[in-house]
Amino acid sequence: MNILITGGGSEEPIDNVRYISNFSTGTTACFFAEYFCRNGHDVTLITAIKSRKPEDDFQNHCPGSLNVITYRTFNDLKNALEKECRSKTYDAVIHAAAVSDYSVSSIIVDGKEYEAGSIPKVSGGLELTVKMKKNPKLVDFIKQWETEGAESSETAPASKTAAASEGKKADLKASLSKSEKAFRLVAFKLTSEATVEERKKAVQKVFASTGSDILSPDFVVSNDLSEITKEKHPCTIYRKDMSEAKKVENLEELSEALEELIKK
Repeated sequence: MNILITGGGSEEPIDNVRYISNFSTGTTACFFAEYFCRNGHDVTLITAIKSRKPEDDFQNHCPGSLNVITYRTFNDLKNALEKECRSKTYDAVIHAAAVSDYSVSSIIVDGKEYEAGSIPKVSGGLELTVKMKKNPKLVDFIKQWETEGAESSETAPASKTAAASEGKKADLKASLSKSEKAFRLVAFKLTSEATVEERKKAVQKVFASTGSDILSPDFVVSNDLSEITKEKHPCTIYRKDMSEAKKVENLEELSEALEELIKK
């Protein structure tokens, strides 16, 4: 199988020294990449530049192939992910990256506004305000990108009629319906100290985010930060109907379960 995996956390620059990020290390995505490569699959790993990655000579010891692409910002990840989905045919995308919900739109230094990341380090003695903008959910676009392939992603001209726009949507839905059996999208939802019901609600939001059953993920992996240790990584894999596809206790079991579900 041809598998695309995302991992790590994005960095959103404030000035040319500081940035906003999260605690993601890319360990889970790296584990997936190594597992699928060892099992003879062709793997593309898009991961954060500072995240954990397979050793340089790893591919020499496994039957599959491995291509590693790195990113730094949300836009870097978005561009790399879209390019891969549009230019290649994947059997599955495992979207495990800890994508920033917000990016820095601009910063205000002593009353003067600057584009994020465009100025040298702001002196510690100055008043600094950081303005944020909400990022779109990349998982909502993956099936569309994969199905459209190399087609242009430009917005239709304003002269296009509403009927033509609806026709395009219908064509896309039909195409996705036909290809659904050949392509699987796996999303992740990390919570923190959440109850089982709270975790389920969070998973339901991931499935419902696109407003389309066709575009939504096939599976969502639910895990909670409070339960993750060096030895254990308990997860529950949910289907679209919120039934449990599998419960696992560590990354090895999770990798095996995902491989089995993707093959179906």
